[in-house]
Amino acid sequence: MKVECMSIKGSGKSNEDAYVLLQAKHVFAVVDGVSALVPYENEAGQTGGAIAAELVKRQLEELPEEVSLQDALAIANEALRDAMSASQIDVTKKEALWGAACAVVRVGGAHIEYAQTGDCMIFAVYADDTVRPLTHLQVNHLERRAFTKWEDGIREGLQTRPELLERCMDTLKQNRYQANAPGGYGVLNGDAVAKDFIEYGRMNKIDVKALVLLTDGLFMPRPYEGVEPNWEQTVLPIVHKGLQRYTDDLLTLENSDPECLRYVRFKKSDDKTGIVLYLE
Repeated sequence: MKVECMSIKGSGKSNEDAYVLLQAKHVFAVVDGVSALVPYENEAGQTGGAIAAELVKRQLEELPEEVSLQDALAIANEALRDAMSASQIDVTKKEALWGAACAVVRVGGAHIEYAQTGDCMIFAVYADDTVRPLTHLQVNHLERRAFTKWEDGIREGLQTRPELLERCMDTLKQNRYQANAPGGYGVLNGDAVAKDFIEYGRMNKIDVKALVLLTDGLFMPRPYEGVEPNWEQTVLPIVHKGLQRYTDDLLTLENSDPECLRYVRFKKSDDKTGIVLYLE
């Protein structure tokens, strides 16, 4: 099995993504840290999102073979709660919680086991280039509200990303309170109910030529929010061109639209982490 992996910082202060490559155990994961709305940094300058991503990474790297992936994410969620409590974070307030989205796979001889939470995605690509999403973009229905406000701001004449972001901030804060709640989205944030929002499953490997795991920074932007994700536009170029060349092309596109006016998004460039497994 050939493995391609990369992780690069976006336009923020630090890279809040992480990844897991356990080739001996055939376990692979991408992790996207989510910082609290209440600013926090430890003595090393790490944000809550970066701490959460590294914690989930370590938990998965220590995963015993007999533990299922969904149980592994539940255990990581408990460890995250303990870490926040040790740092005197008020875990009763959602705006103060550190969080992490995650997509993880375990590749067996005949089957692929997977688990996911948040907006990380897993795709199976078949020999005929059929792209099969194994997971759902859990935040899509909530982000749509903020993107609609963003587009309205552009139509009203706003021309800078900070102006547009301020226009959407109330909606973004409201969305954060939907974490691990009915009608909301799943995320690892130490909340005891987070385990109930983990998606998981198993599929066979027949005719699968590649698995692609991505954090949301590697999704190809859409020209406007009314268009549903066309995953083929993201996944097939990655498989055909390679992860590095695809990322270079994506960065060129993002740099051509620094104020996020043509392609609606909250940052010029988000952290980008991806793993491609080319199955033999």
